Amino acid sequence: MTKYIGKEIKESRGAYYVTYQPADSRYNLADVSLVFHENQPDENDIRKLMERELRTWLTRFPVPVMVSSFDATESLIHFSNNQHSAHLMGYIEPETGKSVERWGLLQENELPAARTTAEYLEMAYEKVPFRRREDVVRAVDDRDRKLRAGVRIFRAVIVFIAAIPLAIELIGLGVNWLGYILQGISICAGLYKVAKVSGWIKSSKPAREEAESKRRMEHYYYHCEKNPEGFSRLKCENFEREAKERTAQEAAEIAGPTDKHRELVESTECLVRRADQTRVPRRKTGQTMA
Repeated sequence: MTKYIGKEIKESRGAYYVTYQPADSRYNLADVSLVFHENQPDENDIRKLMERELRTWLTRFPVPVMVSSFDATESLIHFSNNQHSAHLMGYIEPETGKSVERWGLLQENELPAARTTAEYLEMAYEKVPFRRREDVVRAVDDRDRKLRAGVRIFRAVIVFIAAIPLAIELIGLGVNWLGYILQGISICAGLYKVAKVSGWIKSSKPAREEAESKRRMEHYYYHCEKNPEGFSRLKCENFEREAKERTAQEAAEIAGPTDKHRELVESTECLVRRADQTRVPRRKTGQTMA
């Protein structure tokens, strides 16, 4: 049977967005993530939202699922109440058709085996886009092939650099013409450096930008060495800010099509109302103009 990898489904809920990763040939359990990219609700509201999302996705895809919540920094939300775990799991009981929900992690042998077979998953996700495992492996192989090509180029550069000492040795063996070439290269390099120091040759814009970047890095490094605790705090703040920016950007991308559709519907309704207000009423039969 062909192995496949299901494509995740993302939907906006306004104050948060949901990512549904279907169960596939890698994992026989679906995963739902609630990401609160704006104001984070209190714990009770988060638990209620997790329970609602669990039932929503079990209705759409009756496949065992685990629900988790994350804040704007992509960190897992833990609850202060010890009676509730950070994860909510559930499934549909095959015999009764009732949903089973439990806070905490279920063992694999606690899940209904009939709901995790490859045949059942293919039937449950027949309308969900997927990637064949062979295609994914082929894409990874192509990427590795390009990486290996880059390594070969790097090795060729190393060999070229190593060839310079060899050329010097050949000069010592009496290969005069090679000595003339290297002397010419050395003289040209010397003249170029003299002209650059004298200001006859201006540095290019990329070179100036690189020099300025190097200067700033050395300046920052000096102060980081003087205050390692402050550097650690700054690094954590940068990681947190970048995580929030990624979360906000992803939320905007998910909500984008929905917002555009809403704006289109609202503008259409506005035009209809305006047309109704400006429409000239028809005269009844037999009515004459005043």
